[in-house]
Amino acid sequence: MRLRNSGAIVTDRVTTLAMQTVRFERGSRRLQPTDRVAIVASFGPDNTVSRSLVTFTQELEANGYTVIIVRASDDARPLRWPTDNVAHPIIVRKANIGYDFGSWAVGLELFPSVRRKPFVILTNDSLLGPFSSLTPLIENFESCSTNVWGATNTSQMHAHLQSFFVGYRSGILSNPALKQFWSDLRIEADKGMIIQKYELGLSRLLFAEGLTTSACFESERVVSDSENPTIEGWKNLLRLGFPFVKKELITNPAIVPSATDIPATVRAQFGTDPREWL
Repeated sequence: MRLRNSGAIVTDRVTTLAMQTVRFERGSRRLQPTDRVAIVASFGPDNTVSRSLVTFTQELEANGYTVIIVRASDDARPLRWPTDNVAHPIIVRKANIGYDFGSWAVGLELFPSVRRKPFVILTNDSLLGPFSSLTPLIENFESCSTNVWGATNTSQMHAHLQSFFVGYRSGILSNPALKQFWSDLRIEADKGMIIQKYELGLSRLLFAEGLTTSACFESERVVSDSENPTIEGWKNLLRLGFPFVKKELITNPAIVPSATDIPATVRAQFGTDPREWL
C-alpha cells in the first residue's frame, strides 16, 4: 500500500522510512566473523540504559553472540552506559518507527549476512533480567532440532511463538518467504495490529512454509489455553528456570493480581529486586 501526502506518493514500508533515520552510534556495518548474532530491539523515551539491557547484552556476549542493539527513541543523545559496563554491542539509532518488528527489520536490512548465520536471535528489552545466567536458555536454543525456536509459545488468540525472544537456526532467515516478510513490514496504526499481522502472522508463515518450531517453555507447562505465559504464568516461568519477568508486570501491576508478589518472589529466588532492573 502507498500513502498520499500533499500530492506526493510516500511509502508506508517500515524499512524504507526507518532507514532514512538510521545512524551508527557504535560500530559499523562490517561484522566480525561469527556464527552467532543477536539483534536486540530497544526502546526508550530518553538516553538511559537499564540494568536489564546492560546485563542482557553482557550475557549474550558471554555466550558467544555479537550483539546489535537497534534503539528506537526520539532522544538523539548518546546512550548512557554505566562506567563499569564490559559489553561492546554495535549500537544503531533510529526514529521510533515500526515497533520492535521494525527494529528487527532494520537490523536485518543493515546486516544482510546475518540471515545466513547458523544461530540468530531476535529479541527485545521488554524483559527485566536476566537475573541468572542465560546459558541454559541459549543451550536449549542451540541444541534444538527445529528451524525456529522461541523462549515461550502460547495458544492465546492463535498458536504462535511469542516474539520477544526468537531464535533462527541454520541460515533459515535467508528463506525467500522470510526475507519478504521482514522486508515488507508496513506501518500499522497500533500495537494490536502489529500482533495480529506480524507476531501471529510470522507463526502462520512458518507453518505455511513447512518450517518447524519449538519453545523452551511450552505454554501447556505454564498456563491454561486462554492465558499468556509471560503474564499470568510469570511465577511458573521463574520456577521452571526462566530468568526474566516482563517489565510491564512491574510498571503496570494491575494487569494481573499476582504481580504484586513479583518483587518478593524474585528476591527470594535470585537475591535481587526486579525494580532495580528497570
